Amino acid sequence: MSSSTLASHVLMLGILWGMTNCQSNQSKSQDQISDEPLDQQLNEVFIDQDLLGLSVVLIEKGQLSYQKHFGTIHPDSDENLNGSTKFRIASISKIIPSLAIMQLVERDLVHLDEDVSVYLGWKLRNPNHPHTPITLRQLMSHTSSIRDGEKYSNFAAHMTEKKLPLSELFQGDGQYYTESMFDRRKPGTYFTYTNCTWGLVASVIEKVANQRFDVYTQEHIFQPLNITASFNVSEIYDTYPLAGLYRYQDHQWVNQIDDYRKNSPIPRVFEGYELGQNGLLFGPQGNLRASTEDLVGLTQLFLNQGTVNGNQIISKASLDQMLQIQWSYDGSNGDTWDEFFNAYGLGIHVLTNQPGKDIVFPGFNMVGHPGIAYGLLSDLYFDIESQTGIVFITNGKKQEFAYGTNSTFYSVEEDVFETLYPYLKKSQ
Repeated sequence: MSSSTLASHVLMLGILWGMTNCQSNQSKSQDQISDEPLDQQLNEVFIDQDLLGLSVVLIEKGQLSYQKHFGTIHPDSDENLNGSTKFRIASISKIIPSLAIMQLVERDLVHLDEDVSVYLGWKLRNPNHPHTPITLRQLMSHTSSIRDGEKYSNFAAHMTEKKLPLSELFQGDGQYYTESMFDRRKPGTYFTYTNCTWGLVASVIEKVANQRFDVYTQEHIFQPLNITASFNVSEIYDTYPLAGLYRYQDHQWVNQIDDYRKNSPIPRVFEGYELGQNGLLFGPQGNLRASTEDLVGLTQLFLNQGTVNGNQIISKASLDQMLQIQWSYDGSNGDTWDEFFNAYGLGIHVLTNQPGKDIVFPGFNMVGHPGIAYGLLSDLYFDIESQTGIVFITNGKKQEFAYGTNSTFYSVEEDVFETLYPYLKKSQ
């Protein structure tokens, strides 16, 4: 049996294992706290914002306390969103490779401040600073001096068909390399939010763990958490309800991704793929398919200090490192996206709670991650001290997302947060 066949077999065993636990996950939906006034207010947000779908989950005292779902998985479908609906959750995905790296740190297989070239097997350097190593800590905190250059999207579109190694994007003689891949500033000194760098992180995971990225995350994170999320859509698209992601164009909803009712997804892994060749194939930056119930389980991993259902999946010390601020804005040391990103950990967005800026709930010290892609907008944020968390997802909006008036989040996010906040205050 080839290594790729064996890896797929292992992954399918994990998926089937998850299916046996699907009933227990679905039962969570029936245990939610019902609040008719809140349902009505969120329905007003759903209607006023012209959304295709809306899923909202609230965690209080470490437990799922409320969830509500509006709309359908496709505009021409009568299948409603629910707690087990999978979404391509975009950049919330970045939390998972960060967890994987910290697990490997615990096993002494990687070190956050080592030259990442040691793990990749090829030299990664910013040509403007050829003698300065780039590290995992920098990659995971968006301070590596790498940017999503002008040929990044072309590389991503062609990498499966052409069986491209990731080095073709980052090395000077690569056919997809451009000078725009690197900043002129020294690695470790400036925050630039990037997606391509997570292909490097996933490649390191494959190299040192000797497992494909999607298989590693399934075996070491999702199965221990008893959730059925996956970075390999080809393995789950016909097993779980999967929401299509849509934009509204020319007076109709237009699918952007994940409508597989007529055609199957293109397999991510090409024949002859070698571990660590290109971790970007599995979309560690944004391709995780997960449900709101899956994200509750992920949130509880942090709230419970690395232990879920009696399983110690990761140490508290490792989680503390992820949540610790690795970069904070000093007025000139980063691209903040209009002061949305003011502090960042390791694959974790740290909110600074500045009035009118990066704030979810006043008085709650939230960390987590947002996501936006293909018409989807998503959030996963939580506060360790109060054991509070929120998950928000929409799979499409008729108008372009517009900034809110009271924060640097979008108006639809702001509306959801402000609707939930009074109910949250009552329970504290």
